[in-house]
Amino acid sequence: MRFTLRRDRVRLPVWLSAISATILSSAGALPPLYPDQAALDSYAELAGSNPAMTAFGGPGYGMDHPNIGVVLVNETQLTGAICLAFMALFLVNRHTRAEEDDERSEMIRSSVVGRHAPLAAVVLVQSTAMLLLGAVCFAGFLTIGYDATGSLALAASLSVFGLFMVGVAAVAAQVASTGRAALGYGSAAIGAMFIVRAFGDAAGSPVRWLSPLGWAQGGRPFANEQWWPLALCFVAAAGLIVLAHWLFTQRDLGSGLVTAHAGPAHAAGWLTHPVGLSWRLQRGAVTGWVVGMALMGAVSGSIGDEIATFMEDNQGYADILALLEGVDVTDAFLAVWLVMQALFISGYTISAALRPRTEEHAGRAELVLAGPMSRTRWVASHLAVALGGTIAIILAGGLGTGLAYAAVSGDSSQILRLVAASLASLPATLVLGAIAVALYGLVPRASLGAWLVLAMCVLITYFGEVLGLPQWALDLSPFTHVPQVPAVAIDWQPLLTMTALAAALTGAGLWGIARRDIASS
Repeated sequence: MRFTLRRDRVRLPVWLSAISATILSSAGALPPLYPDQAALDSYAELAGSNPAMTAFGGPGYGMDHPNIGVVLVNETQLTGAICLAFMALFLVNRHTRAEEDDERSEMIRSSVVGRHAPLAAVVLVQSTAMLLLGAVCFAGFLTIGYDATGSLALAASLSVFGLFMVGVAAVAAQVASTGRAALGYGSAAIGAMFIVRAFGDAAGSPVRWLSPLGWAQGGRPFANEQWWPLALCFVAAAGLIVLAHWLFTQRDLGSGLVTAHAGPAHAAGWLTHPVGLSWRLQRGAVTGWVVGMALMGAVSGSIGDEIATFMEDNQGYADILALLEGVDVTDAFLAVWLVMQALFISGYTISAALRPRTEEHAGRAELVLAGPMSRTRWVASHLAVALGGTIAIILAGGLGTGLAYAAVSGDSSQILRLVAASLASLPATLVLGAIAVALYGLVPRASLGAWLVLAMCVLITYFGEVLGLPQWALDLSPFTHVPQVPAVAIDWQPLLTMTALAAALTGAGLWGIARRDIASS
């Protein structure tokens, strides 16, 4: 456990701080936005009448008699649960299946270490982290002024679902034959739980109870709480953890219960090109992001026709409406959403831009560079896929938003208009990817600092005005300079400046990669 905590001394606090800060900042921002019952009723009417919001927000328990706690649950519970799910998946895999892939588990097991000790250690650490996050959220809710019973139910629902996902990740590590496969199985499980729950909630069907996400939401925080669904989630988590330890005894170290099947005897011709190989390595991530952003865009687009009425009826948005100065409220909402969408997509851009780092540290870069392949060409092939993937994901988000908004407004011209508007945020997204490339090429040990830059941009974009940050601090985020298209006419100057900056940073990174040592396996 000490070894696990030592290796996660940065990752674990970052995960916990980011998730708890997101949840608690939303909790603190909601009371001023919904200061009276009329505002709460307006929110409940909007959320309850839109199946897309139900699918992506939750079943809406308590919306018939809404209170501020019900709004908090609808805004934060599902997002927090999904974030905890991926936290558990990545960190459990890091200390189990990935350790076996890198053959470090054999070194540890060669000493006086019990068979189950490594798995038990990471399960205990992650379970403690889930309980700690629940305690922090509970204390934060009480401090802000939320009802104690509802706060306890909401915090407990997050913790027990996190415990359940620790069990899912532990089982996936035993079933899969590689760390990447374990992440794939775990992600597929999260997706399946989300889809089943979304269908059940949108249709008002008992099918929602087939999803553990439905169990966590079934605690009904702030809406006549019931505790048995949370107990069911906890029991299932304990069962999965026991199952993972038993499955570990049924397989060989370094292999999974599902063995990797043999690939084709001969590679396809396009795999012999560096761009083809890079695409093969990243196609799963690109596909998942395209589908996910299209769905998220559809949710926002589906409420576009109702957002103006909602904001006008809500006194908490009076200052925002005053600042719009004649700008169409719906266009302003869609412009803000497209910028938020770009912030999400920047996560993919950074990850794809750092894919050469993953290949280098895994020792696979040496195999590629041993042939007639220059370092610059090798890295550029990954960056080409990152650029193409970023554009495709942004367009998918814009298309989803446009199609949904066109459907509810009856104006088909909105499709092309919003797809084009979504591209306004592309240069800002590319700047973050270019920062990752520059760090990887010039200061490889600091390359993960690109994620801190993204965190800074999220903080500035979401909370800059609330925190009263000075203009120079707001200007540090490239997303501050994105024109609010389609609410205003596009301004090309900041877009061209950011594009030039991204190109310069990328060039600096490629220059550094060509002149430094490649990490040896």
